[in-house]
Order: sequence, then structure tokens, then C-alpha cells
Amino acid sequence: MTAGNIARKTADFNYDDGYNNFDVRHTFNISAIYALPFGKSLSGVGRSLLGGWELGTILNSRSGLPIPVQITRPDILYLDPATGIYWGGPAVGRVAVINTPGGGNSRNVRRPDLISGINPFLNKDRQILNPAAFAIPKPGTYGNLERNLLHGPSFFQQDLIVAKKFAITEGTNLEFRSEFFNIFNATNFATPPAQLPNTFGTGATATLQPGQPFSTATATAAFGLVNRTVERTVGLGTNRQIQFALRLNF
Repeated sequence: MTAGNIARKTADFNYDDGYNNFDVRHTFNISAIYALPFGKSLSGVGRSLLGGWELGTILNSRSGLPIPVQITRPDILYLDPATGIYWGGPAVGRVAVINTPGGGNSRNVRRPDLISGINPFLNKDRQILNPAAFAIPKPGTYGNLERNLLHGPSFFQQDLIVAKKFAITEGTNLEFRSEFFNIFNATNFATPPAQLPNTFGTGATATLQPGQPFSTATATAAFGLVNRTVERTVGLGTNRQIQFALRLNF
């Protein structure tokens, strides 16, 4: 919904049509366990040591979560009628104009315009968003970028389990387990920071204007840069981790 925008008319609600924050286009999960056939033909100590082993795996793979690209917009801008340039501060001859729709409500973090024909993604190491694909919306208008249209890095992880139960009595056994989380050591990045700054000048120098694309110089250095992994706990996107367990079942 549009709680953050304090919607007052149908057009305000339409602005927030789009994908939810947990939208995942594709996901694949599989778990399996296999009883290894070794040791069945043996007896005594050989059967006890080599028989009864189990091999299990859990595989998780999904496409990326939405990247909420946003831009900081002051509620009010100041237009110089002689030059057509918008400024962030007042001065003699400048006219105050409402910048954000329904201005005066300090709802100044919105979505930008997406420039048609420009790929919003970069194939440049960890810098995955292209600032040149985004622009400041015209004063009094919403940005045309659809809510949660862009999605971030995908996720892949496979875990492996090797286990065996050593019988002690009919109802008691000692279970040994070795668990390998993210056995292939896949790196899973979280969605990158994606907030563009307010670029309107307040002094003698005007900067980026509505409709003009951002660049690496006018966007923040962290914009679109994948700079952290999904999680740092066991089983949730961490680097490879191995643990061993010994449990008495009775």
C-alpha cells in the first residue's frame, strides 16, 4: 500500500502498483537422503564401521529480491524563470514550486524516472546498477520507475550431510553427523544500496536538473555496489562452514 506516501486519491495508489518486497520470480529447493550400500556383505567390526552410512543434501536456488531504487527529493524547489534552472534554495527572482506531489508533507524519498532505452544494469564487477539509467522526475510528478521492478543478485547454496548411527542396544544408538554448509563456497550477495542523492545546488552552481541522467560523479559511490553477503549465520548464505556432531539417542 502507500502508507509511506499518505495517498489521498486513486492516482496516488496507482503509483505504488508493482512487486512486493519479497517477490522472487524463480525458486528451486530440493532435499534428498541416500543410504550408502557399503558394508552390507560384511560382518562384525567391518559391517559396524562401513555399513549404515547416509548421505544427504539440501539445495537452495532462487532469483534475486527486488532492489528499491529511490531518490531524495526536496519538497520545494526554486525556479529561475530567466534560465529555466531549478535550485535547492531561494534567491532574488527565483519562484518557489512544489517538487514532490502533495508537497509540504516531507515525503521526500521517492522513486526516480527510468530513462527509456538505457539498460539499468551494468556488467562491471560488483557495480550492478547503472546510474545513467535514472533521472530526477519533473517537479510535481512521480517517478515513472515501477515499484520493485529491478531485482538483485541471485542465490545458490548446497549443503551436504554425512551421518551414521552406531547401535549400542536395541533402543539406543550413537549418531555421528558431519554437516557441510555451502559446500561449493558460493558467494551470495545482498541487494546493493540504491538511493540517489539530492543534487540541486543552493549556492552559485546548479547541478543535475530534472530529466538529466545521473552519472558515477553525481550518484553516491555506493549506489548499485554489492558490498555485503546475504547473511553471516550458519546455513544462510555464509561462506563454507563444516561442523561435526555426536549425539546419543535413547
